Amino acid sequence: MTAVVAAAVTLTLLSVMTLRTYVDRNLALIARAIAYAAEAAVVFDDAAAAQDTLQTIAAGEGLLAADIVRPDGSRLARFRQRPADALDETLTEFGDLLFRLQATSPVRRQGVEVGRVQVRGDGGVYLVFLLEVLAAIGVCGAVTAWRVSRLSHRVGREIVRPLNLLAGLTRRARLARHDQLRAPPAGVREIHELGEDINALLAEVASHEAELVAQHDTLRTANESLSFLAFHDSLTGLPNRARFMEVAARALQRHGQRGEKVAVLFIDHDDFKAINDNLGHAAGDELLVEMATRVRAQLRDGGFVARLGGDEFAVLLAPIGSTDDAMRVAARIADAVRQPLLSALFGRIDSSASIGVALFPDHGDDVERLLAAADVAMYRAKRPRGERAAQAARIRSYEPEMGYDTRAAELDG
Repeated sequence: MTAVVAAAVTLTLLSVMTLRTYVDRNLALIARAIAYAAEAAVVFDDAAAAQDTLQTIAAGEGLLAADIVRPDGSRLARFRQRPADALDETLTEFGDLLFRLQATSPVRRQGVEVGRVQVRGDGGVYLVFLLEVLAAIGVCGAVTAWRVSRLSHRVGREIVRPLNLLAGLTRRARLARHDQLRAPPAGVREIHELGEDINALLAEVASHEAELVAQHDTLRTANESLSFLAFHDSLTGLPNRARFMEVAARALQRHGQRGEKVAVLFIDHDDFKAINDNLGHAAGDELLVEMATRVRAQLRDGGFVARLGGDEFAVLLAPIGSTDDAMRVAARIADAVRQPLLSALFGRIDSSASIGVALFPDHGDDVERLLAAADVAMYRAKRPRGERAAQAARIRSYEPEMGYDTRAAELDG
């Protein structure tokens, strides 16, 4: 289509240039014809004969104006013709813009210039001719463009589209492993044979990959089970200590670079040992599962909970604005844990927890120290055994004077 348009533009420019040359030569020939015909009238200064000659030729050639002037510049004969209507006048004005419509020719007698002929052509006549040429070029260009478009669509439909389908099919088979894809029939024999060869190759690949997929699924299931067991608690389904340490280390590094705070909450159930001793381990397991559910329900985006072991849980809050924000989250958790558990097997089981809060980087610059600080704060938060049964679980934030020795904190509590 670009070539068709370029050809049409080129032909248009050539037409304009050719017509301009034709106009110049035609007017020059008309001027010379008038000069030759009016030579005698000019020599004898016969104005009437000169006017008749000028009128006859100028009118016949469709000129707008023509003059025969003497050597001194005075006019011997004059011809003027105005456009017939407004359309002719408009065409004449536009024609004047495109063509040089004036020509002169001397009138000589034995080599001496005895007068001069000046003519002015009608631009409308040449403009109409040019428009007819342009219309012919436009029609030919449109027909050629239509034919080119039809051929282009045919090439695209019968060659380009099938090749693109084959290319897309092989790409999807390579990247997305779509072994069940097959190439559709093609109208061009060579492309059809290529598609059949690709289909045969895909079928062979599919048979081999079916075996690999079966083996891979078996290995993946085993690996997922091992991975889950390695990083999750089998009872509550929560991440375990190893997973918590890994996630917390990444959080400290990421938020530490941004200058943001990270909080660690250490949660310990107050009467878990007594519940195990009095009601049995099944009751203790049910309490731990319920406790995990309640803690997880109080966390929003950015919260991560894990079971460290026994009745100990840890919560990671990243990022956190201040200690007060962490204490509010701890309070929500404490209120949730404090609600009695109504067990279908063991009846009502009272529950409460003590929570220690530590902030990075204020209370520790690594996960181990931060977890130890929260552990110490939790032990300091515990009340005497007699008070724990009747009062709510306590929450305490770590303070530097507490140190990091949990045994000392437990004895002090």
